Amino acid sequence: MDAQRALLDELMGAARNLTDEERRGFKEIKWDDREVCAFYMVRFCPHDLFVNTKSDLGACSRIHDPKLKESFENSPRHDSYVPKFEAELVQFCEKLVNDLDRKVRRGQERLAQELEPPPPPSLSGEKAEQLAVLEEKIKNLLEQVEALGEEGKVDEAEALMRKVEGLNTEKAVLIQRPNDKVLAMVQEKKMALCDVCGSFLVSNDAVERTQSHVTGKQHVGYGLVRDFLAEQKAAKDKGREEERLVRGKEADDK
Repeated sequence: MDAQRALLDELMGAARNLTDEERRGFKEIKWDDREVCAFYMVRFCPHDLFVNTKSDLGACSRIHDPKLKESFENSPRHDSYVPKFEAELVQFCEKLVNDLDRKVRRGQERLAQELEPPPPPSLSGEKAEQLAVLEEKIKNLLEQVEALGEEGKVDEAEALMRKVEGLNTEKAVLIQRPNDKVLAMVQEKKMALCDVCGSFLVSNDAVERTQSHVTGKQHVGYGLVRDFLAEQKAAKDKGREEERLVRGKEADDK
């Protein structure tokens, strides 16, 4: 019945049962009119996915009408129009995702720069002198270790290496930055960017906050867009493979 009504609507118009008086102020809109949103007809409209989020695209300028969508789904021309509408939606979604991915890359580069450790502060004259003495001792011991190793005196070489390790520990303490502990705390709570929706996250955040992000409108919306693009790519790849097999079979038959 729905299919028959949709066919009559297309052939005779949805206003076929109106009186002459009613027809005067009536403007009939069909699902294939330009002012109707093809994205909404075939799948989803990206404008509906991010309302009241940082990625809000604003209201769609075209018509979203469930009755028109039902008319499209029941139309005998439905299957012939789906590839066209989906191709338009793919083009829009690819631009949306490409723009987001560029922002994510820039944000990740900025975060990486912010997390670079600051250069160590200059040492006082006394500490600089102590450091020079330590480095000279380490250098001499390493030369002795190398010589002992060449002579096959493994035990003596290992004993000297333990001294070198001790001196390296002293050196690390001497040149340690006073803000190392602060830097470690910052890195524990360092920021990151979600590669699905581009939102800022806190690494090692509480499970509740992570779950809230994953179920949020922006993350779900971009997940839907990316899943749609992946589905379309898989279908296209499958079609190409089937064409290749058919061509190969035809060549074998010849």
